[in-house]
Amino acid sequence: MIDKLLLIRECLQGAPAILATKKVAAGFDGFVDSIVKVVNSKNEDGGTEHFQTIKAFGDYISAKSGSGFSLESEEQLLKLGGNMPIMANAMAQMGTHIDCMGAFGLPVIHAAFTNMHPACILHSFTNPGFTTAMEFTDGKIMLAQMTDLNHADWEVIKAAIGLQKLKEIFSNTDLICLVNWSELDYSNNIWQGLLNDVFCSIDTNADFFFDLSDCSKRSATAIATATNLVKQFGQYGKVTLSLNRNEAGILYKIFVGQNLPTDLQTLGDALFPRLGVTVLIIHTSKISLAWDAEGSYANHPIFIANPTISTGAGDNFNAGFCIGQLLGLDAGSSLIMANSSSNCYIKNGESPTLKALGNHISKLISSPL
Repeated sequence: MIDKLLLIRECLQGAPAILATKKVAAGFDGFVDSIVKVVNSKNEDGGTEHFQTIKAFGDYISAKSGSGFSLESEEQLLKLGGNMPIMANAMAQMGTHIDCMGAFGLPVIHAAFTNMHPACILHSFTNPGFTTAMEFTDGKIMLAQMTDLNHADWEVIKAAIGLQKLKEIFSNTDLICLVNWSELDYSNNIWQGLLNDVFCSIDTNADFFFDLSDCSKRSATAIATATNLVKQFGQYGKVTLSLNRNEAGILYKIFVGQNLPTDLQTLGDALFPRLGVTVLIIHTSKISLAWDAEGSYANHPIFIANPTISTGAGDNFNAGFCIGQLLGLDAGSSLIMANSSSNCYIKNGESPTLKALGNHISKLISSPL
């Protein structure tokens, strides 16, 4: 572990010059996030008690069955949202330039995205969705209103951005990030369009990074189609698929069997060879694992008891992993980068710079877990 940390710290010293030469493209979602806490009770002196855990909140709701009731929420923050904008913004904070194709607003960019990092070049094809993110100490509940996103298919994207421009964006790209598959109704149509209309006619040898997001509401057929499309992108470069525990469990039941193992190592060992990807990642708040042709890797993130923010932690995890890959680190070291990026974000409430990431790595060297 120490050897990897020392390697990462040395790599970060030369990272700005390397990352400045990289070409990255990402798509295709976009949301405005309202981060809220849900009120449990109010004291006579005006103090407010919030629900601390999802379980406590769920128990409260269940007890109200058979009657109507109201809830009060307090907005903590209104910010840019969506897996791609948050991930792209985090990568830009660490030194990359990124072409972002997303739902940023039409005919003008929504105000929530105007403070994105200037290294993010925005190509908008529709209006953003809106998410209310109820945050608790043990997780979050995301309530999404999709607005125009549910009607945005490949033809809409081509018409808004232009096929020639899309080919320019994706040509000779080092890394392509296609995330939040589950929340876009036409995600399979969009990915198929990329394969049919773009990648078959451009020069590229890119790395691809995919994240399905929470696919609980999508059918097994749609998920199987998505994973087959992910495999097809492999003919153009290395493919990484990132999953959380829930998403990994859904894929396991589709491709392996219904008896879901409780051990993530066992789950991933069975799932990885069936997906046809170069790298598989499964990450939770307690452990992150990765598999590639060389074997498997594990890393434990630091537990943060009172997070400043949790919405976007997974996107910062993905950003850290991708930065590690762009710097030439192996999957195991990139996993440490991923957890470090996420930890910095959760603790400080903002995506880390390379300097902040380096300081975090130095602390891990001084006080390894």
